[in-house]
This record gives sequence, C-alpha cells and structure tokens, in this order.
Amino acid sequence: MQGNAWRSTGNARADRRVWAACLAVLALVGVGVLSGCGSSSRSHVVPPSGVLPRDSFVLVLAEIHVVETAAKQRTYRTDNESMRLAEAYNDVWFRTGVTAERFEASHAWWWNHPEAMKGVLNDVIDRLRDMEVASNRRDAAEPTKSRTQP
Repeated sequence: MQGNAWRSTGNARADRRVWAACLAVLALVGVGVLSGCGSSSRSHVVPPSGVLPRDSFVLVLAEIHVVETAAKQRTYRTDNESMRLAEAYNDVWFRTGVTAERFEASHAWWWNHPEAMKGVLNDVIDRLRDMEVASNRRDAAEPTKSRTQP
C-alpha cells in the first residue's frame, strides 16, 4: 500500500511532507474529538460482532489516513487519480483482510462512541509516528544513488 500510495513520488522530502500532512490532519481531528470529550481516552467499550476491535481498527485507520493524505499530496496527476486511490484502498483491504464494508461499519460505530474514539485517535497518531520512523530508517538505509535514479 505504501508503495502504491506515497512511494511513487520517489523522494524522501515528499515522503516527509505526506507524513507531516497526515499527522497534522489527524491531530486536528483529534483536537475536535478531545475537546468534546471529558473522560478517559482509554474508554473500555466492547464493539459488537462485525465491528473491528480497537487494535485492528487503529491499524486499518492509520493505513487509510496514509492513503488519503498521499492522494491529496499528489501535485502532478498524470494518471487516473480515482483508479490509483481505489488500488491503494484495495491493497489495504487485501493486506489487512478487512473488507471495505466491515471497515465502514466499524468506522461508523467507533465515531458514534466519542469517548472511545478519543483513545483510538491517539493510538492512530502513535501508529503513524511509528510508520514515519520506520520509513525514515528505510530511507536512511537506502543508498543515495537509488533515490536519484528515474
């Protein structure tokens, strides 16, 4: 997914912009949720059958945020944007084993539980930071020559 979604830029600076934008968008959403909730971010709700458990939802939602942010960061659109976005989503569904329908049902359920969603968003931010660190380490480990070749 990451290869489809944001590696196509071919340079580490663009990758960092995607991560920064993704974290900024999620932080803004998180601020809205945090300001509307007064209780603990670790609310212990149990989702019903058919809804992704918290840890799985966090992993998939983080991937979705990367896909969406990468799509918004593409400045040169010489390809079919909707097709690339669909491919990136399909990659997430394939790798996670979650269907689009189950994710959408889970998304609706978690957002209807704002006390629990507060913690979910904090976990997603942590997950995105971990993904960014891993990406930066991979970039640092790659020889400079491979990043500059077309």
